[in-house]
Amino acid sequence: MSENKFSYTYSAQRHAEIEQIRRKYAPPRQPDDKLEYLRQLDKSCERAGTVTSILVGVFGTLVLGGGMTLILKMQNFGIGIPVGLAGLCIMAAAVPVYRKMTAVRRERLAPEILRLIEELEK
Repeated sequence: MSENKFSYTYSAQRHAEIEQIRRKYAPPRQPDDKLEYLRQLDKSCERAGTVTSILVGVFGTLVLGGGMTLILKMQNFGIGIPVGLAGLCIMAAAVPVYRKMTAVRRERLAPEILRLIEELEK
């Protein structure tokens, strides 16, 4: 009798892990909903500029910190002040970098975004 017995176990955690691995290797798919695709394109315009400007700002902060270290710990004002000022300039460049990268990305994606908007408005 035990030979004909059917046993099935389901683990939600295991299934979720399998789906996560599948998403890594499956080809990227376009969203079925055009509005969702439009939202993704709009977000992607700012994402590259945001990441780059954060990296520029962090680098500038590190350079500023190096200048401060030269001044406070090593008493080397001649090198510390220019290094600190260079760090401040790099940090200040983060905003223009963001604006420029976002504008370039928007210009490149504008035809696709406008095409989608036309389709959605009809």
